[in-house]
Amino acid sequence: MQHRSNGFTLLELLVAIAVFLVLITLAVPAFTRSAQITRADTEIGDLQHALNFARLEAINRGVTTRVRPTAGGSAWTGELSVYDGTSTPANVLRVVPAMSSGATLTLTSGVSAIDFNNLGGLSSPSTAVVISYVLGAQSRTLNLCLNGRILLGGSCG
Repeated sequence: MQHRSNGFTLLELLVAIAVFLVLITLAVPAFTRSAQITRADTEIGDLQHALNFARLEAINRGVTTRVRPTAGGSAWTGELSVYDGTSTPANVLRVVPAMSSGATLTLTSGVSAIDFNNLGGLSSPSTAVVISYVLGAQSRTLNLCLNGRILLGGSCG
């Protein structure tokens, strides 16, 4: 009588591991890309919400509100703050967390702060602002029109 043991042979196990490794090799880049897309959408959405908040607060309060890097200067990828005025010290209304590591946020040259007037339009700078966000292969563009409209991927034209 022949006795067969139940289980896998070494060859079957090696084939199963090879198939598993091929599947993992295909899945990891897709997952990384998906995570980058989600992070980019979240961060540009947070920035868009902060700008909309500043604009609405300017209208509701009847005063100029300002969005600028908390640390000052031109480091827009760091933490941003929304203030209820342009004088110092101004009251902080909202803080936007810093962008994730590896993300870059560039604005139209020379923009150190974005001010919304009591009508919701841009009071400073005096031209439309283009904000470009890049994280790895993902890029997004926000346009701030003079009338205060904030467009994701559109143009003020």
